[in-house]
Parts: sequence; C-alpha cells; structure tokens
Amino acid sequence: MVYKLRIALILFVIGALSGLSIVAVNSFTEDIIEQNYLRQELEVYFDIFDLEKAEQFEVDDEPRDVYCRREARGYDADRNKTGELNFFCVEDDDVWERAVVYDGNGTRLGQVFRIDHENAHGEVITLVAFDNNQDIVEVRIMRHTNTPNYVRRIEENHLEPFKGQSLGDVSFYDGRTGATVTYNSVVRAVNITADNVMADRALADYRRFYPDAESHETVFRYPIGCIEARIAIYDNDENLLGYIYQATKDNDHEAITLNIAIQQGEFLGVKSAREDLASDELLEALEKYEAFEGEPIDNVAPDFDETVYDETINHLVNQAIVRCQEDDEARHIRQFFLWATSMGEEVEIDEEPLLSYRPVYENDTLLGHVYEAEIDTGPLSNTYEGGVFNVSVAVTPEGVVNNIVVNEINESGYVRDALYDNLDIYRGIDGPLDEATHSDALAGGTTLGGVINDIIEAALAYEDAREDD
Repeated sequence: MVYKLRIALILFVIGALSGLSIVAVNSFTEDIIEQNYLRQELEVYFDIFDLEKAEQFEVDDEPRDVYCRREARGYDADRNKTGELNFFCVEDDDVWERAVVYDGNGTRLGQVFRIDHENAHGEVITLVAFDNNQDIVEVRIMRHTNTPNYVRRIEENHLEPFKGQSLGDVSFYDGRTGATVTYNSVVRAVNITADNVMADRALADYRRFYPDAESHETVFRYPIGCIEARIAIYDNDENLLGYIYQATKDNDHEAITLNIAIQQGEFLGVKSAREDLASDELLEALEKYEAFEGEPIDNVAPDFDETVYDETINHLVNQAIVRCQEDDEARHIRQFFLWATSMGEEVEIDEEPLLSYRPVYENDTLLGHVYEAEIDTGPLSNTYEGGVFNVSVAVTPEGVVNNIVVNEINESGYVRDALYDNLDIYRGIDGPLDEATHSDALAGGTTLGGVINDIIEAALAYEDAREDD
C-alpha cells in the first residue's frame, strides 16, 4: 500500500513539474511567436506595395497621432527607412483596421483594408490594397482556415483580375469558381472596402467648400467647447487645401452640427454637416451667411436675428473663428504639448548649453516648460567641420521629457534622418540617460548623440533645480 502511494506521489510530482515546464516554455515563447507573426504581417504589406524588404521593423503602439492605432517603420541593413505603415481603426464593425502605406521618403502610396470574415468553413482574412486614385493594387488572402485546395484555387485564378480595377466600379467573376464560400468572403471584403472608401459622406460634404478635396484627416479634437474638431482637407497630391471646423450645439433640444470652412485666414462658408438630414428652415438660415464667403475672418462677425437658428449659427461661426485664430498662434507650441493654449514670456538662462525657457499653459494650468539650448561644436577634425545644433526640449513640472524639437542641425542625410526617426526614445525620460540606449549609436554619429544627450540632461537638471527651489 505504501509502495503504491509512493509511486502515485512520484507520478504526481512528475506531472506537476511537466505542467509547470510547459507553462514556462509557453510563456517564454509567446512573445517571440507574437513578434514573428507581426513581422510576417508587416512584410505582407510591404510586399503588396513593392517596398524594399525591411531587415528590421520598429513598432510604436502609442504613436503621437492620438487617432492612429499603431505605427510601423521598416529599415534596411544600413538603417535607411524603406517604408512606413500607419494603422487606424475604422468605424465599421466589418473592418478590422485600415493601414496607410508610405515609402521610405514619406510619400503616400495608398491604403490597405483588412477584413476578417467567418464563413461556413472557417475564417478568411482578406487584404484589399488600393492606391491614391482608389484603383485596386492587390487583393490577397493573408490567412484562412478554409479548405487549402479551395483557397489555392481562388488565389491562382480569381484574385489577379481585381488588380487595376477602380473601387467605384468593381467587376466580379460570375461563373463557378469551385470554391464559392471562400470567393464570397473575398467579394464581401472588396465590397466593404469600396463602401467605406467611395461612400465617404464627409468627403462629399467637404467638397462643397473644396471641390478638389480627395482626402481628409482629423488633426485635432478639442476637449471642451462647441467646436469639436479641426479637419485638414487635402487634394489628390496630398497638398493641404484648408481646414474644416466641425461645431455642434443644442438649439431648443435639436442638435445642430455645422461644417465651417476656413482657408488661410479666409472664410469659405458654413453649411450643415448633413444637408440631407437638415430642416428646410436651417438651410434657409444658413444661406444668409453666404454674404461673408471670401472675406478675411477678421471681417466676419455675424449677428443675424431673424430665425430660431440664427443665434446658434452666429455663436458657432464666431467660436470657429476664435479657434482658428488660437490655432494659428498655438500651432507652434502644440508640437511640445498637445493641449497647449498659450506660452509665457521667454526667460533667459545663463547656463550653457541652455539659452532660455518659456512656460506653456492649457488655459490657466501649467503644462511644463520649453527649454531652448544650443551647442556649437566647432571643427572636430579635418573631415568633420562640426557646427551649431539648436534644440528645444519640453519638460513637464514633474521633470519628464514630453517632446523634443530640432530647430537647427549641422547634419544631413542618414544621420539627420536617423535622429528624427528615433527622437521618440527620449520621450518619458525623467532622469540620467542610459548611454547604451540614448547615445549617438542611435543616430549613427558620435557628435550628434552627445549633443542631444547633453542638452536633455541640462534641461532636466534645470527643471529639477527649479522644483527644489
């Protein structure tokens, strides 16, 4: 009896140790598997747009653009950027995500919609890629759990015809494919992409102000007030045409949403955000504001008082103009602190390499200080002339680096580009720099890394001394 108990105990211990070992191995390999899967996924996007193969990818799950889900940048063996992907959520439950694709020089090449679909035979994940003219670049099945032979039949015979077709007029194969269920998932993905891209109601609204508009981007959301967002409008070549200020206010229990267009200080007009849903009375009230179209915003001061809508429209237009004027003044400081509304007086500093600092506020709340610093290295060798490096560092009252802006740099080409690509690693620093991470190896030039490190450490030390005082 004792012998049997001993055997049972031994087997139990062996089983427990085996289970723990499996858990440990799984935990150890889980991150590696996830990273490998992500790399394979990014390589697919690069391949679709014929971007140079990346030897290394860097993924940022907390990009500066608060509306961007994540960013991924690819680099070759010499640390030259080969491409970039910006991933966004889409307000459509059928779309997993939307990726905007750029080449290594920052030129926008197109977009990719990822559509996940559960059909009768399992899952099909389809990528629908299209260029800036909304012509399909490629339709690809990225992953699936359908019958492999059927999927292969679709991949070999029925995906190629999509290339070059416009999303606004896609022709589908109407004969027997021999893999109807899988092909229907692909067709569904193409249709969903077309619906999202071509049926852009907002773009149709914006074209009433900007006829050449081809794309738009919400560049700022206001946390308080009736002005909700500032939307940038671009033409087909990604040139900025102007802005739309979107405003909402209740008017006797009716929510009024207006688009107010301003282009380089000129008032282009105000219209209902959805004219198809607006009342005739509101549309008639808005017509009076056509008298201000083409006027400088400083000359636009509507005070109509003829209909129940006039007071609300007056208020929203005036507030949009105020926001526009504030944005013009604050655009510079918002590169340091996103919610900044004003910047205080400059205070000179007599501590090299620091030149001065300025406090930055959101209304009456101090967000931090922006330190300007400059280092002139002078000639360092017969082959390196050195020069002036001027950098601004934004530091919170808690002594944390919030952002860095390079104002002047005596570098060009790879070294400069590598610095700009890697400045993000300094954000969030609140103490001495780790030379292994925050060094010039990062940028590929010893002098530049040393300059950046010295400036950041000087700004942090000054901010720390301020707190001690």
